[in-house]
Amino acid sequence: MRRVFSGGLALLLLSLVMPASAAVIDFETFYIRNNDGSIVAPFDTDMSIIENAAGDGFSALTPRGGQKVGYGTSAFDGMQLNMFNTVNWTTTQPAGRAHPYLNIWVTDGTNYAIIASENAYMGDDFQTRAQWKIFEFNPGSLDWLLDSGVAGINSQYLQKDGSNVTLADFNDNVKLYGGPGVGASGVGTGAPQGGYGFNVIYGDTAANFVGGYDIANLTVTVDSESYAAGNTNDIPEPSTLAILTLGLLGLGYRRFKK
Repeated sequence: MRRVFSGGLALLLLSLVMPASAAVIDFETFYIRNNDGSIVAPFDTDMSIIENAAGDGFSALTPRGGQKVGYGTSAFDGMQLNMFNTVNWTTTQPAGRAHPYLNIWVTDGTNYAIIASENAYMGDDFQTRAQWKIFEFNPGSLDWLLDSGVAGINSQYLQKDGSNVTLADFNDNVKLYGGPGVGASGVGTGAPQGGYGFNVIYGDTAANFVGGYDIANLTVTVDSESYAAGNTNDIPEPSTLAILTLGLLGLGYRRFKK
């Protein structure tokens, strides 16, 4: 009987100290804009975005200019923008095709804006990256986004006192949220309006978005935490192992008493 308790106790301790796996979160596909610029159904039948079987990416098709689709989640809503570290996925990029980009809705509770990351950002260290674009903001000063200094825009890049900002320049009160909704003042037809704060976008008016694109193994890191898109039932958490171990210890104790 001592073996049962000592083995169970060792398993319990292991379950409590072992590192947690990447948290698995759910993303949803949605449509943003038709070829004619409209942003409501019925959506173009030749435009599509389909989540893959693993739930960690998508296959998108925007065969005509202006069409736009998204893959978003509300799992990060309420989180500080300056906590994000990386976004990555696997793909085979078609020749001459632009890869998807990020559109992140942020607010301080009163003001709002889309903070975007484009170009070769996959796997980059977001904390040192100084290429953050800003779109779809409500009118007025953008100083609310920053800890200090004067905010401005140059070639769509957000700047502080004339230099491109990094995430460290953003105020801690700048947090993700689902967006101000359809028809809000200052929100254009290209804004993600699926109700998600964190969005991977494909499609636009540029010619290099005409066609299709596939991604898989989508992962996001936020400070010391790692998140993966996919089926939330696939990965057992250490807490589950701890509960099972306690159950085994209880059964062993009951047998010992008998």
